[in-house]
Amino acid sequence: MIESQVRALFSAIASSEPGASQVDTQLAHRRGRARLRWRRAGVASAPVAAAAAVAAVVLAVGAAAPPKPSPLNTGPSAPRQFSPLTPYLSFGWLPAGISLLEGGTSKHLVWLTAARKLDAPDWELSVYAAGTCHLTGSTARELKCTAPEDLTTKVDGRASAVRGHRAFWAGTWDTGSLVWQYARNGWAKMVLPFYPHNPAKQAAARRDAVKVANQIRYGAATPPLLFPIQLTHLPSRWRVSSVTYVPDAGVLRASSYALGAGPPNLGADGGLVYETGLPYFDVNPPGYYGSPPCHPGERGSKIINGYPVVVTNVTKAQLCAPRARGMIVIISEFGAQPAISVNSLFGHHLRLLGRNPANWTSRPIG
Repeated sequence: MIESQVRALFSAIASSEPGASQVDTQLAHRRGRARLRWRRAGVASAPVAAAAAVAAVVLAVGAAAPPKPSPLNTGPSAPRQFSPLTPYLSFGWLPAGISLLEGGTSKHLVWLTAARKLDAPDWELSVYAAGTCHLTGSTARELKCTAPEDLTTKVDGRASAVRGHRAFWAGTWDTGSLVWQYARNGWAKMVLPFYPHNPAKQAAARRDAVKVANQIRYGAATPPLLFPIQLTHLPSRWRVSSVTYVPDAGVLRASSYALGAGPPNLGADGGLVYETGLPYFDVNPPGYYGSPPCHPGERGSKIINGYPVVVTNVTKAQLCAPRARGMIVIISEFGAQPAISVNSLFGHHLRLLGRNPANWTSRPIG
């Protein structure tokens, strides 16, 4: 296709797209929320490759604390690993007006966020795989969590038991949270909405937190997790390593996901844990969390398989297709020597399944 045709296509896109913006900034809202969730959960925000000091959590139990529930040493164990393709969690009850906003899965951590609206105070639930967190110490107890990164939380006192299991109130940098043992060898944490000038609302949030925690469903059936794209002809060792999903038309739509072939060795972006040189993907309809993320003014505009795309390579290689069968597809890679380039992934390894959930797949790698 000649340059004049490319320019004409992008002119048509520009005229139909209100509020064009830069590639990365359109994901800032979601990724900012994800990083806020990591900070609230007490997870260090530095890259995985960076050396992080193991954090200790002091559990201070007052003299007037209620009777101590026994440690959960019998019964089914928490999963040793979670499947990134199978949502493990669902809320059984939420306060009026609150609903599921998004969720995520990885090998060692699964999480859910619930809110009244996108920018409202929300509920952040994180559940850890078996052996990830340990309660240790003698007089000053410590809760240490080692994956996906080190957990740092100051725990203030004992809370009402959750399903008969021990639970504690914890303080974070901006709000409070409830920490409890949800199964043998497994711990969970839920951040509460923050009402700094309304003690009555904060007390009500604590009561609601215990009720929410008591009705969380673990390992039960949830709506299916489906992908709007499918990758083909990839190296056999490549697998989906982490997923972020949102409710969409009665299913859970994978809004972003990363591929892995071994231990993650770089960092986290938008709730995903990725590897150097391997791709991760964002797939969303136009207008999701903002206006479309790519526009014709970016250097590197081209046509691949008949779709206009924007390719950048500043801090990472990134390809953005603003209209890929009704979806915005973004492919990102860190590292100087990616296994497969973003251009090749979009042009030769990607099946676009469109906007209709009936056409999406539960097998992201075909």
